[in-house]
Amino acid sequence: MAKKNAIYAPGELDRVREKLGDVDAQEAKRLAQLLGGEVGVERSETPKPIKRNPPPVRRQVVEPGRRSYEVQPRLERVTAPPVSPPSPRKKAKTGADDPSVPIRLSYWERVKMDRYAGNPEFGIKSFFQVVHSVMSIFGSIPDRVSPSFVNRKMNDYYKRIETLVTATRTLIPRNDKKRSEQLKKTSFFAFTVLNTIRYWNIERIASDLAKIQAHPRKAVAAEFIDILRAIYKPLFVLEQLDMERHIKEAYKLLYKILYLEDPVEAKEKYQELIRISLNTLLMVRREIRFLLYPLLLKLLSDRFLPYEQFFIERKNRFMAFIDAREEETISPALAERDLHPEIAPKEEEGEAPESEEPESEEKKEKQAAAESEHKAVERGLHTLEMLFPKAGWERIASFPDFYPYFSDIFNLKRNYDLIAPTDPLQQVAILTRILSELFFGLRSVKFGVVLGSEGITERIDEALGNTLNNWNIYAELSFDKEYLPRLVEYCHVLDSAVESRNSNYTKRLLNELHWIKRLYFLPYYKFESFYAPPFKKGDIGALYPEIRRLRKYLTAVAAGIEQGNKQGGAEKMVACDGIDNPWEPYVFQVANPVSTRLDALLKNPKQRNNAALVFFTLAVTTVLDYIINNESSWAYENKPGPLFRSLGGEGTSPLYGVENKVDTNALFKASLKEREQAKDADK
Repeated sequence: MAKKNAIYAPGELDRVREKLGDVDAQEAKRLAQLLGGEVGVERSETPKPIKRNPPPVRRQVVEPGRRSYEVQPRLERVTAPPVSPPSPRKKAKTGADDPSVPIRLSYWERVKMDRYAGNPEFGIKSFFQVVHSVMSIFGSIPDRVSPSFVNRKMNDYYKRIETLVTATRTLIPRNDKKRSEQLKKTSFFAFTVLNTIRYWNIERIASDLAKIQAHPRKAVAAEFIDILRAIYKPLFVLEQLDMERHIKEAYKLLYKILYLEDPVEAKEKYQELIRISLNTLLMVRREIRFLLYPLLLKLLSDRFLPYEQFFIERKNRFMAFIDAREEETISPALAERDLHPEIAPKEEEGEAPESEEPESEEKKEKQAAAESEHKAVERGLHTLEMLFPKAGWERIASFPDFYPYFSDIFNLKRNYDLIAPTDPLQQVAILTRILSELFFGLRSVKFGVVLGSEGITERIDEALGNTLNNWNIYAELSFDKEYLPRLVEYCHVLDSAVESRNSNYTKRLLNELHWIKRLYFLPYYKFESFYAPPFKKGDIGALYPEIRRLRKYLTAVAAGIEQGNKQGGAEKMVACDGIDNPWEPYVFQVANPVSTRLDALLKNPKQRNNAALVFFTLAVTTVLDYIINNESSWAYENKPGPLFRSLGGEGTSPLYGVENKVDTNALFKASLKEREQAKDADK
C-alpha cells in the first residue's frame, strides 16, 4: 500500500471537517478533484521522552528455613502523554431563525450561495468571484459583489422602483393634504396602500447606491443592507394583497376622486400614470423581489434555501432585518369591507355626480377612444388611397393581394411574392416599405421638445433617433435576413418528397417562421408551438414597439402643428411644439416613389413642407400601428392561414411568381385627374 505523507498538523483535518459541515462521499470526491494536491494524513503528536525506571532493587529477605529475594519497585509514577479524543461532528445548528443568534456559515454553504448568486439571471457574483470562493477553503474572504451588478443591474432595479413611486406621488402628492384626506375619508384601505407606495424610501436607495457605485470593484454584500431594507419593507407590507382585487382597486378608487376634481386632467394625464404604476409594481413584486433574494439569503441564512422556502424558514430574521412587525402588513380583510364606499361630494361644487357616474364615464371614455381610433385609421387609409389609388385600401380587412400592385413600385426583392396574400405580414411588409421611403425626408426634419405624460419635457429627436437611424434593421433585415430565407426553405421542402413534410426539420422551420412573426411583427399572433423560439426576445430588434413609439411622438408633433395652423401657420411662420422647422420645404436628397407622388399631390410648392411630411408619415404609421399593436385589428380576427402563396390559397403547393402586374402609374394619373375635376366642380 502506498505510503501517505504526514503533512497536516494534529487536529487540523477535524477542524476543516467542522467548517465543511456534512458532505457526502461523492461530493467530497468531486471537491478533492477540483482542488487537487497530495493526499496526506496528520502527523503523530510527538510524545515527551519517557523516563525509564532504574532496575528494581533487590534486597535479601531472610526467613527461617529458606532464603529468597523480594522485588521492590521504585515509587515513581510514569505520566503518559495526553491523547486528544476525536472531535465529534458539530450538531445541527439551533436557532437558525432566531435573530439574536449569530449566523455561522460553513464553507460549503457559502460556496452553494455564491454559485447560485453567480447565476447569469442574478449576476450578483462574477465568475471569478465564484471560483475564488470555491478555492478559499482554509480562510474567510471578502464577500465581493460583481461590478456589473452594482453599476448595471442595480441601476435598472432602482429606475423601476423610482418610476413606480414617482408616478404614485404625482397621483397623490405627499404635500397635498386635501387629496390625501379625501382618499383617507373615502377608503382607509386605499389610502394605506398608496401611502405605503408613495413613501417608499427611494431617496435612501439612491443615496446608498451612489456611495457603492463610487467603488464598484470593492463593493461587498454588507454594503447593500440598507438598500435591501428600503426595498423589501414596502413589499412586506403589501405582500398579502392581490394585484387585481386589492391594489388595482385602490388605484381605481383614487382615479374616481381625481375624475371628480378634473375630468379632463384625469383622462389625459392620470390614466396613463395609473397604468404605469400598476405595471411597474407588478414587475417589482414578481421580478425584483426574486432577483435580489440571493443577496438577502447571504445576509440572513446559515444555509442555502430556495426562494419560496427562504421567506418561510427565515421569516423572523427577515422581519427583524427590515424592522417590521406582523401587524404592519395590510390585511385583505380590510379591503373587503373598505374598497367600495360612496365617494363624498366636493363641498365647493354644491352637488356631486352620482356614485355610478365615474364607471359610466369610464365606459364612455373607452367608446370614445375606440371611435377616435377608428377615425384615425380611416384618415390613414384615405391618405394611402391618395398615394396609391385602387390598391385595395377600402377592403384592407379582407386582405387584398398587395404584391402585384407594389412589386414594381418598390422593386420588391425576390421571394416577397411567396408571402400569402391572406397573411397580415404582407400588409406589414408593404407599409414598412412606404415608411422607409418617407423616412428619407423625415430625417431632415428638425424636431423639438414636447411635454410628456408625466409632465417631463422630451426631445423628439432623441426619442425617435434610434428608430429613424436603425429603420433598416427593424423593417428590412427582419424580412430579408430572418423571415424570407426560412420561408423559401420551407416551400422547397414542401416541393420535395411527401415524407419530408412531416419531418422534424420541417416542423422546426415552421415553428421558427411562427416565432419570427410573433417576436418581430405581430405581438398578439397565436400559434401552436412545438419548439422554443430560434432566438431570445432580447436579441432581436422587434418592429412593433418602434411603431408604437413612432406614432406616439409623431402624434405629439402633429398636435403642435395643428395649434400652429390655428394661429396662422406658414403664412405667419408660427412656432410649433415638437418641431423647429415645420414650414421649411421637405428635403429628399434622391427622389423615390413616395416623394414623387407627394410632389404630385401637393401642387403648390408652399404646401411641400415638413409639416405636410409629418402628417403623411403619421397617417401611414397609424394604420400600421393599428394592424400590429391592436389586438382587435383584422390581423388577429381569424386563425392563421397558410404562410405561403399557394394554388387556390389551400396551403398545399407553393406558388412562385405573380403574373397579373398592375399599371400603377396610370392609376395614379387617373386619380389625380379625378381630384382636379372634383375641385373644379366645387368651384
